[in-house]
Formats: sequence, structure tokens, C-alpha cells
Amino acid sequence: MSQPTPEIRPNRQLVYASDELMGRIAQQVQPQIQQPGAVGLVRVALLAYVFSWLPAFVVLAAATAVAPAATSGASVAATALWALQFATLIAISAVVTTLVRRPATPAEQGADAPPSRILLRAVRGALLTIACAALVLAWQGLSVGQIAVLAGMIAAVLHLAPVLIARLMLRRQRGDAAAR
Repeated sequence: MSQPTPEIRPNRQLVYASDELMGRIAQQVQPQIQQPGAVGLVRVALLAYVFSWLPAFVVLAAATAVAPAATSGASVAATALWALQFATLIAISAVVTTLVRRPATPAEQGADAPPSRILLRAVRGALLTIACAALVLAWQGLSVGQIAVLAGMIAAVLHLAPVLIARLMLRRQRGDAAAR
């Protein structure tokens, strides 16, 4: 009986893969993150309108009702228009931020953000809110003092109130869990 002849192996030289194969391997190793499409941008704009127009209108209408001098005696319709202008600026900034911001990688999406980054984002959001409110109110001819009070109230309602409500709800959940 004869022995089978061993296969002759080529020298172990590097073989270059095609660009297509390299692209597929790169996609598996490091997935590409897509920017949001038109539907995502519309969703961001609508959410910005919903969550900024109503609180701004409530603050401006309440300020007009309680202290008409704070808004130079503006009507409710005028304050609704101011709130709409404010919401438009906030929506535009939300869309621009969505387009400019580097998308989070899958590893970053699951990780908790450090407290300093959360604080920085909150301060940046509050400053943007104050700037948008000040721009709208200055355009309406209000004085610096009126602008400062109203912009501060709007920023407090849009940024401070949700944080306080979330903390109270968390405290209540912890109390309910501890009672069980």
C-alpha cells in the first residue's frame, strides 16, 4: 500500500484581502453609527416644541397675570407668540445639536455618564434656554431686568422643576421599596 502524499503547503506569505472583505471585517469590529435621518430630526424638533412651548407659555402668562409690569402689560396672545418664538429657537438648537453631536458608540450608550458630564450638559442646557429666552424677550423691547427675571423663571421651570420632580419620585420609590 502506498502512503498518501502530503499536500504541498505554500510558503506562509501574507495574502491581502479585498477592500470589500476588509470593509465587512471593519464593520464587525467597529460598527459605523448612522446620523439620524429626517424622521429623527422631525421627532427631535417636535419634542423640543412640546416640552418647551407649554412651560414657557405658562411662565409668561403667569408673570403677565401676577405682575403685568414684568411683561410690560403684554396680552396673553402676545405671551403665546413669545413662547412660540422661544420654542422655535429651542427646536432649532435641538436639531443643530443632534446633527453636530458625535453619536454615542454602543459601548458609551450602555455606560453611565460621569456626574461631571451630566452637570456640564445641564448647565449648557440652562444657558442655552436663558440665551434663547433673552433673545426673544429683548426683541420684544423688554428691559434687562425684565428679561433677567423672565429668562431665569423659564430656565428654572424647564430645567430645575424636572430635576426636583424626578428626585421626589425616586425618593418615593425608595421609600416604597424600603417599606416592603
